[in-house]
Amino acid sequence: MQSDPDIICRTAYLQILMRHSTELKKVYRSIIVTFRLCWFHSFSALLTEMDRAQGGKAFGLLKSQQEEKLNGINEAFLTDPKYEGEEDLASKLEMFKKKYMEFDLNDKGEIDIMGLKRMLEKLGLAKTHLELKKMMAEVVGSSSIDTISYNDFLNMMLGKRNAILKLILMFEGMGKEEEQKEVGPPRRKTFSDLP
Repeated sequence: MQSDPDIICRTAYLQILMRHSTELKKVYRSIIVTFRLCWFHSFSALLTEMDRAQGGKAFGLLKSQQEEKLNGINEAFLTDPKYEGEEDLASKLEMFKKKYMEFDLNDKGEIDIMGLKRMLEKLGLAKTHLELKKMMAEVVGSSSIDTISYNDFLNMMLGKRNAILKLILMFEGMGKEEEQKEVGPPRRKTFSDLP
């Protein structure tokens, strides 16, 4: 099936051919070239937008930039005298950074209500919209802000206050050791593996 630009171009070309004017043919060809270039640029812009939405090279670049930004914030927390007494602070910050990046759905460096909802659903603790708003207000300290920044997230996780979200993350998700995924082909099954 032909696209609309091709149909328009062929119709105009047939009309020009009927007139047998060489000057009009030149004008027509320049119009076609311009039209196709404009169409190509809009199509390539659409592909760039799709690349951003689906991942790919641009997504990897965005995630690496986000990781660098979060590493800078982690460095500030490592040198902060307020958290000097915290044991194994570097590994905790690294673990918090990975969890934060996993649930930052809008890729703006903040967890919105949908990211929080997804995080809790992955942990098996689905919450209502009202409960999510209450958790966010408890973490951020204000009900008017609808996102959790990385600084707020770290202050909650490292702070002395026992926010509901902190308790959920510490005891349900982050406290568990994740099983190491085997690399390579799956191992051969034996009778002892059967239930």
